[in-house]
Amino acid sequence: MGIDPDKSVQDYRALAARYDHATRRINGVRRAAVTALALQPGETVLDAGCGTGYCFQPVMAGIGSGGCLLAFDHSDDLLAIARNRAADAGWPNIAILQAAAEHVDFRDEIRRRGVFPPSALLFSYVHDVMQSEAALDNLLAQVMPGARVAITSTRLWPRSWWPLCVPVNRYLYRTHARYITSRDENFDRPWVKLAARMDDVRLHVYWPGWRYVVTGRLKHLM
Repeated sequence: MGIDPDKSVQDYRALAARYDHATRRINGVRRAAVTALALQPGETVLDAGCGTGYCFQPVMAGIGSGGCLLAFDHSDDLLAIARNRAADAGWPNIAILQAAAEHVDFRDEIRRRGVFPPSALLFSYVHDVMQSEAALDNLLAQVMPGARVAITSTRLWPRSWWPLCVPVNRYLYRTHARYITSRDENFDRPWVKLAARMDDVRLHVYWPGWRYVVTGRLKHLM
Protein backbone atom coordinates (compact mmCIF):
# COMPACT_ATOMS: atom_id res chain seq x y z
CA MET A 1 0.00 0.00 0.00
CA GLY A 2 1.57 3.30 -1.10
CA ILE A 3 0.67 6.86 -0.20
CA ASP A 4 -2.86 7.71 -1.33
CA PRO A 5 -3.43 11.49 -1.11
CA ASP A 6 -7.03 11.35 -2.35
CA LYS A 7 -7.99 8.82 0.33
CA SER A 8 -6.20 10.93 2.93
CA VAL A 9 -8.14 14.07 1.98
CA GLN A 10 -11.43 12.18 2.18
CA ASP A 11 -10.51 10.57 5.49
CA TYR A 12 -9.64 13.89 7.10
CA ARG A 13 -12.80 15.48 5.72
CA ALA A 14 -14.76 12.95 7.75
CA LEU A 15 -12.52 13.36 10.81
CA ALA A 16 -11.97 17.13 10.87
CA ALA A 17 -14.82 18.17 13.16
CA ARG A 18 -13.77 15.76 15.89
CA TYR A 19 -10.05 15.53 15.14
CA ASP A 20 -8.85 17.53 18.16
CA HIS A 21 -10.98 15.50 20.54
CA ALA A 22 -10.08 12.17 18.92
CA THR A 23 -6.35 12.92 19.16
CA ARG A 24 -6.29 14.51 22.60
CA ARG A 25 -4.22 11.66 24.09
CA ILE A 26 -1.23 12.63 21.93
CA ASN A 27 -1.20 16.27 23.03
CA GLY A 28 1.55 15.61 25.55
CA VAL A 29 3.99 14.09 23.07
CA ARG A 30 3.21 16.78 20.50
CA ARG A 31 4.17 19.41 23.04
CA ALA A 32 7.27 17.39 23.93
CA ALA A 33 8.33 17.54 20.28
CA VAL A 34 7.96 21.33 20.21
CA THR A 35 9.89 21.62 23.48
CA ALA A 36 12.67 19.49 22.00
CA LEU A 37 13.19 22.12 19.28
CA ALA A 38 14.35 24.61 21.95
CA LEU A 39 12.83 27.48 19.99
CA GLN A 40 14.21 30.98 20.36
CA PRO A 41 12.48 34.36 19.93
CA GLY A 42 12.59 35.56 16.34
CA GLU A 43 13.08 32.16 14.71
CA THR A 44 11.26 30.91 11.65
CA VAL A 45 9.66 27.48 12.10
CA LEU A 46 8.14 25.09 9.56
CA ASP A 47 5.19 23.02 10.80
CA ALA A 48 4.90 20.26 8.19
CA GLY A 49 1.36 18.96 7.87
CA CYS A 50 0.03 21.20 10.63
CA GLY A 51 -3.49 19.74 10.62
CA THR A 52 -5.80 21.73 12.87
CA GLY A 53 -2.90 23.77 14.24
CA TYR A 54 -2.70 22.23 17.69
CA CYS A 55 1.05 22.94 17.84
CA PHE A 56 0.67 26.61 16.93
CA GLN A 57 0.39 27.77 20.54
CA PRO A 58 3.57 26.15 21.91
CA VAL A 59 5.50 27.18 18.80
CA MET A 60 4.32 30.78 19.09
CA ALA A 61 5.23 30.78 22.78
CA GLY A 62 8.78 29.93 21.76
CA ILE A 63 9.33 32.27 18.83
CA GLY A 64 7.29 35.24 20.05
CA SER A 65 5.89 38.09 17.99
CA GLY A 66 9.20 38.56 16.19
CA GLY A 67 9.26 35.02 14.84
CA CYS A 68 7.42 33.45 11.94
CA LEU A 69 5.57 30.16 11.69
CA LEU A 70 5.16 28.60 8.24
CA ALA A 71 2.45 25.93 8.23
CA PHE A 72 0.77 23.85 5.57
CA ASP A 73 -1.51 20.88 5.13
CA HIS A 74 -3.14 19.07 2.23
CA SER A 75 -6.57 19.06 3.90
CA ASP A 76 -8.77 22.14 3.49
CA ASP A 77 -11.02 20.81 6.23
CA LEU A 78 -8.24 20.62 8.82
CA LEU A 79 -6.82 23.97 7.69
CA ALA A 80 -10.16 25.70 8.21
CA ILE A 81 -9.81 24.88 11.90
CA ALA A 82 -6.14 25.90 11.92
CA ARG A 83 -6.90 29.26 10.35
CA ASN A 84 -9.66 29.93 12.87
CA ARG A 85 -7.28 28.99 15.68
CA ALA A 86 -4.68 31.48 14.43
CA ALA A 87 -7.27 34.23 13.88
CA ASP A 88 -8.86 33.75 17.30
CA ALA A 89 -5.44 33.99 18.97
CA GLY A 90 -4.48 37.08 16.97
CA TRP A 91 -1.28 35.65 15.48
CA PRO A 92 -0.43 37.66 12.35
CA ASN A 93 2.99 36.02 12.03
CA ILE A 94 1.67 32.66 10.85
CA ALA A 95 1.59 31.85 7.13
CA ILE A 96 -0.77 28.97 6.32
CA LEU A 97 -0.84 27.34 2.88
CA GLN A 98 -3.00 24.56 1.50
CA ALA A 99 -0.77 22.21 -0.49
CA ALA A 100 0.70 18.76 -0.61
CA ALA A 101 4.15 18.39 0.93
CA GLU A 102 5.62 17.55 -2.46
CA HIS A 103 4.57 20.92 -3.90
CA VAL A 104 4.21 23.49 -1.11
CA ASP A 105 6.48 26.50 -1.60
CA PHE A 106 7.09 29.14 1.07
CA ARG A 107 9.85 31.04 -0.74
CA ASP A 108 7.60 33.93 -1.81
CA GLU A 109 6.12 34.12 1.69
CA ILE A 110 9.60 34.23 3.23
CA ARG A 111 10.63 37.05 0.88
CA ARG A 112 7.40 38.97 1.40
CA ARG A 113 7.71 38.83 5.17
CA GLY A 114 11.43 39.55 5.17
CA VAL A 115 12.27 36.62 7.43
CA PHE A 116 14.98 33.98 7.38
CA PRO A 117 14.22 30.49 6.07
CA PRO A 118 13.19 28.02 8.78
CA SER A 119 15.86 27.05 11.29
CA ALA A 120 13.54 24.56 13.02
CA LEU A 121 11.21 21.93 11.52
CA LEU A 122 8.35 20.11 13.19
CA PHE A 123 6.99 16.84 11.77
CA SER A 124 4.07 16.00 14.05
CA TYR A 125 1.97 12.97 13.12
CA VAL A 126 2.68 13.14 9.40
CA HIS A 127 3.68 9.56 8.61
CA ASP A 128 2.74 9.83 4.92
CA VAL A 129 4.83 12.97 4.47
CA MET A 130 7.87 11.26 5.96
CA GLN A 131 7.57 8.31 3.56
CA SER A 132 7.66 10.57 0.50
CA GLU A 133 11.18 11.27 -0.74
CA ALA A 134 9.76 13.95 -3.04
CA ALA A 135 8.12 15.68 -0.08
CA LEU A 136 11.32 15.60 1.95
CA ASP A 137 13.35 16.90 -1.00
CA ASN A 138 10.94 19.80 -1.45
CA LEU A 139 10.67 20.77 2.21
CA LEU A 140 14.34 20.51 3.09
CA ALA A 141 15.32 22.62 0.08
CA GLN A 142 13.50 25.56 1.68
CA VAL A 143 15.16 25.57 5.12
CA MET A 144 18.43 26.64 6.68
CA PRO A 145 21.43 24.29 6.54
CA GLY A 146 21.76 22.48 9.85
CA ALA A 147 18.17 23.28 10.85
CA ARG A 148 16.92 21.53 13.98
CA VAL A 149 14.30 18.82 13.50
CA ALA A 150 11.76 17.22 15.82
CA ILE A 151 9.61 14.30 14.71
CA THR A 152 6.74 12.65 16.54
CA SER A 153 4.04 10.15 15.59
CA THR A 154 3.00 6.57 16.21
CA ARG A 155 5.40 3.66 15.75
CA LEU A 156 4.78 -0.06 15.99
CA TRP A 157 6.17 -1.83 19.02
CA PRO A 158 9.53 -3.50 18.20
CA ARG A 159 9.58 -7.23 17.59
CA SER A 160 11.83 -7.66 20.61
CA TRP A 161 8.76 -6.89 22.74
CA TRP A 162 7.25 -10.22 21.68
CA PRO A 163 4.69 -11.60 22.39
CA LEU A 164 2.82 -8.45 23.48
CA CYS A 165 3.87 -6.62 20.33
CA VAL A 166 1.62 -8.86 18.22
CA PRO A 167 -1.80 -7.74 19.57
CA VAL A 168 -0.57 -4.19 20.16
CA ASN A 169 0.65 -3.79 16.59
CA ARG A 170 -2.57 -5.24 15.20
CA TYR A 171 -4.44 -2.65 17.24
CA LEU A 172 -2.22 0.19 16.00
CA TYR A 173 -2.45 -0.92 12.38
CA ARG A 174 -6.25 -1.06 12.57
CA THR A 175 -6.82 2.19 14.48
CA HIS A 176 -4.57 4.25 12.19
CA ALA A 177 -6.31 3.23 8.98
CA ARG A 178 -8.00 6.64 8.69
CA TYR A 179 -4.89 8.65 9.62
CA ILE A 180 -2.15 6.94 7.57
CA THR A 181 -2.38 5.62 4.03
CA SER A 182 1.17 4.17 3.96
CA ARG A 183 1.09 1.96 7.04
CA ASP A 184 2.99 -0.78 5.19
CA GLU A 185 6.04 1.45 4.88
CA ASN A 186 8.27 2.03 7.92
CA PHE A 187 5.45 1.94 10.47
CA ASP A 188 7.99 0.41 12.86
CA ARG A 189 10.40 3.34 12.28
CA PRO A 190 8.49 6.19 10.63
CA TRP A 191 11.41 8.58 10.96
CA VAL A 192 13.98 6.49 9.06
CA LYS A 193 13.93 8.36 5.70
CA LEU A 194 14.16 11.77 7.33
CA ALA A 195 16.75 10.60 9.85
CA ALA A 196 19.00 9.55 6.96
CA ARG A 197 19.27 13.27 6.17
CA MET A 198 20.08 14.22 9.77
CA ASP A 199 23.00 14.20 12.20
CA ASP A 200 22.90 13.72 15.98
CA VAL A 201 19.75 11.62 15.71
CA ARG A 202 18.21 10.71 19.07
CA LEU A 203 15.12 8.65 19.83
CA HIS A 204 13.03 9.25 22.95
CA VAL A 205 10.22 6.72 23.54
CA TYR A 206 7.15 7.74 25.53
CA TRP A 207 4.52 5.64 27.27
CA PRO A 208 2.90 3.39 26.17
CA GLY A 209 5.81 2.62 23.87
CA TRP A 210 4.30 3.60 20.53
CA ARG A 211 4.77 7.34 21.00
CA TYR A 212 8.18 8.85 20.40
CA VAL A 213 10.15 11.99 19.64
CA VAL A 214 13.17 11.88 17.32
CA THR A 215 15.47 14.89 17.26
CA GLY A 216 18.53 15.95 15.29
CA ARG A 217 19.92 18.46 12.82
CA LEU A 218 19.85 18.42 9.05
CA LYS A 219 23.13 17.44 7.48
CA HIS A 220 25.19 20.13 5.81
CA LEU A 221 25.27 19.07 2.17
CA MET A 222 28.45 19.82 0.22
